[in-house]
Amino acid sequence: MAKQTLTEQMTLGELPPADEKPQPKRAGVLLWAAENGIFVFTALLVLYAVFFVDGFASLINIADVLHRAAPLGIVAVGMTFVVISGNYLDLSVVAQIATAAVIFIAVSNEYNIPIAVLAATAAALVYGIVNGVAVGYFKANAVIVTLSTTYIGLGLLRVFSGGSIFFGPPDGPIATFGTSKIGPVPYSAIVLVIMAILLQILLTRTNFGFLIRSFGVNEKATRLGGTNTGLVIIGAFVVTALAAMIGGFVMATFSNTAVSNDGLGYEFRALAAIIVGGTSVFGGRGSVLRTLLGVIFVSVLTNILVLSGIGFGYQQVALGILIVLAVSIDAIARKVSQR
Repeated sequence: MAKQTLTEQMTLGELPPADEKPQPKRAGVLLWAAENGIFVFTALLVLYAVFFVDGFASLINIADVLHRAAPLGIVAVGMTFVVISGNYLDLSVVAQIATAAVIFIAVSNEYNIPIAVLAATAAALVYGIVNGVAVGYFKANAVIVTLSTTYIGLGLLRVFSGGSIFFGPPDGPIATFGTSKIGPVPYSAIVLVIMAILLQILLTRTNFGFLIRSFGVNEKATRLGGTNTGLVIIGAFVVTALAAMIGGFVMATFSNTAVSNDGLGYEFRALAAIIVGGTSVFGGRGSVLRTLLGVIFVSVLTNILVLSGIGFGYQQVALGILIVLAVSIDAIARKVSQR
């Protein structure tokens, strides 16, 4: 049987086999911690919170944790595509969230919700395509590009909105969605679960998802296999932008309001959830469902700190330490595995 070419292997949705090398025991432990530690750490954190943190296990508090985790999770599962592709992160999700939230409230007030969704989708596609073209075709640094589009997006949003706070009708569908639940589970958490399932399928069961992972593992081999890698990167940024848009919608339903600084800090909280979940910042390794676990971990940790009376400043310190630790474990595991 003739040996398959790289292009044929890609068509079949299989990565080309790598040379097998015996891994030192230490490398195996580090790789296991980087990839699977999130399962153990999340379980331990939840058990600690249930038994040792007053008020955590109440239905009201659990519903609140799920409610607050939803927009963060929606943004994080979308950004996972950019991280797995090896382009690190998309800082412009801050502007994308705010843009979607303001358009959602303002345009639905003036016209209706379908038109607002179409307008927000158009804005999200602009963010995704601009970021993707700059990074995928012009080979610009993703951090610099998305930081620039953040400032451009927030600047334009402030110019057009005048920095105003937009309010939805108090008895309208947006406000109703924000307070609705199925049992103790808020609608926002259900949206997060649906998004996570759909994006996991996109990442693991489609040729596009395979190319995202392949590009993160070996950009050169993916390109030599005949893939238009520029389009792959545009696709990753578009997925991130559309997820951020939905996250902005969900955030707008919380208070039935929107303002141009909505979403501040979400880029780093989302990154923390992605990395803690086991997705490598070097690309090629990770999954949407692991990111979902990372979101649970970050949200539960934040809730524990709040219930323990820890101030916001110290919460930021804890999040920063978490990111440093997760990135360090990822880098060490990668280095040891390459020996």
